Amino acid sequence: MDKEKLKTTLQIGETIAVEFKRCSNRIENDVYQSVCSFLNRFGGDIYLGVEDNGTVCGVPEKAAGDMIKNFIKVISNPNMFTPTIYLVPEIINYEGKTIIHIHIPVSAEVHSFKKEVYDRVDDADVKVTATAQLAMMYIRKQNIFTEKRIYPYISLEDLRLDLLPRIRKMATNNIEGVHSWESMNDEELLRSAGLYGKDRATGESGYNLAAVMLLGKDDLIMDICQINFS
Repeated sequence: MDKEKLKTTLQIGETIAVEFKRCSNRIENDVYQSVCSFLNRFGGDIYLGVEDNGTVCGVPEKAAGDMIKNFIKVISNPNMFTPTIYLVPEIINYEGKTIIHIHIPVSAEVHSFKKEVYDRVDDADVKVTATAQLAMMYIRKQNIFTEKRIYPYISLEDLRLDLLPRIRKMATNNIEGVHSWESMNDEELLRSAGLYGKDRATGESGYNLAAVMLLGKDDLIMDICQINFS
């Protein structure tokens, strides 16, 4: 990350898309709550090792690597995050101190952490409990994202399952351990990655446009692209 951009971010402070966390040598639950709220809103950036006022306190340099490994294990654990996500934090050395930067893109899904849904309101993470609020969140995402469109007649035979071993290996390499995808069969992995879902408006279940574009065979991609862009 560019040091001047980081300096400006620290000066501006926390916003709807920026969160600072002090952290010592472990990542607490409030960090994961922020991840969840960013996924559910517009995305954002979390900086571990920074006070609320933008002062850099740093995280222990020797602990940073293990903190990242544990972070990736948590966000890829379906018992913690639903649906699971894939993020790779970066370590930044800033004025002699260590910061962990986590960039969170906006997600097409509604995510929960420990079965609780969070949303970003100004510079705070807010638990969403009201049915109306959850409904509006789903509607907002459906209006923004098209890759979640369900194609009920697409089957595993239409997808390049030969790519899945490579995907499993990449996920495992990033945590230097055993990723939960290693123990899943192909269908479970695709569900965990958000590539198979259910359209709550129609009741149809199936693979979505994201699955087509990532794993679809050439003829399938051509067919779907003609449908969407003709």
